[in-house]
Amino acid sequence: MWNPDAYLDRLYAKAAVKFNFNSKDKERWFQLYADFKDEFSKSLGGFPTTKSELNPRILDEKDMDTYTRQHISFTSDEGMDVPAYLLIPKNQQGPLPAIVCCHGHGYGYREIVGLNPDDTENTGDPGYQKNFAVELLGRGFIVIVPELLGFGDRRLMEDKDKPLHESSCQRISSNLLMLGKTMAGLRVYDIFRTIDYLESREDVDSNRIGCMGISGGGLVCGFSSVLDERIKVSVVSGYANTFKDSVMAMPHCIDNFVPGLLDIAELPDILGLIAPRPLLIESGTKDPIFPISAAKKAYEKIRKIYTLYDEKEAFDIDIFDGEHQISGQKAYDWFEKWLS
Repeated sequence: MWNPDAYLDRLYAKAAVKFNFNSKDKERWFQLYADFKDEFSKSLGGFPTTKSELNPRILDEKDMDTYTRQHISFTSDEGMDVPAYLLIPKNQQGPLPAIVCCHGHGYGYREIVGLNPDDTENTGDPGYQKNFAVELLGRGFIVIVPELLGFGDRRLMEDKDKPLHESSCQRISSNLLMLGKTMAGLRVYDIFRTIDYLESREDVDSNRIGCMGISGGGLVCGFSSVLDERIKVSVVSGYANTFKDSVMAMPHCIDNFVPGLLDIAELPDILGLIAPRPLLIESGTKDPIFPISAAKKAYEKIRKIYTLYDEKEAFDIDIFDGEHQISGQKAYDWFEKWLS
């Protein structure tokens, strides 16, 4: 009797209408497209109007037989340096296509380049992210893996002595919200700057840059791909869904939440802004936090947007038998198809 369930449902029903794709009103979609992106960008907290110097540095370098693994850093914004791993294949004729890899929750960028939390090589179970950065490297791409804000080496000083898998997401996110910023927005801006760094390299073909991310990294990949058209091809794993059925239906990290976003659009409409550039989404049939039923609903919505552009082949889904994890059954071939 006193539960607020119905009240929340009514609030949701009144939201998510401003930019709701309707295949019967194609002209309106194209008319609102630019405004949609602009309002989405503002909802994330906006971005710096002046870029800082990148100041790239190589911190360490290791020969991995078939590739070189560099530990690097560059400046994202004033007072904010970003460490990253750069994987460079050997014996390849450049300039090469490059992939930005966005890790999910866990112990950070080490987890997808084959390292343990203590920086030793991981020769055992690669976990739910399956070293997907190394898998992409094996397809002949230069791969860069920035450490996302709040994880691993980019945690608050108060958390630096805790195990690496314990993030600083809660306090950083809440502080940013008080300042009119969002964790999603800062992470997306870091990807913009990661691409700036790639463009500064002579061995990278800046016209062939892709992005792949899983879970929270899927958010970062998807949102970055919407706003930065230098990303030519995208794979969003374990994230494409509806807000109502995922982050609003069960406990999720605070870094998933953007104030007022549902006044603008639901998640499928946002990801639909990537069209007509190639997009693949991965969804596990047993994913407990991004349910497959809602992933299929998102797929159908996004598919209609790609159909509007007459780009049906540029959108696909990999529905695999598994939980919240990387699949890779289609993803690595997807990048080769569109970037190689």
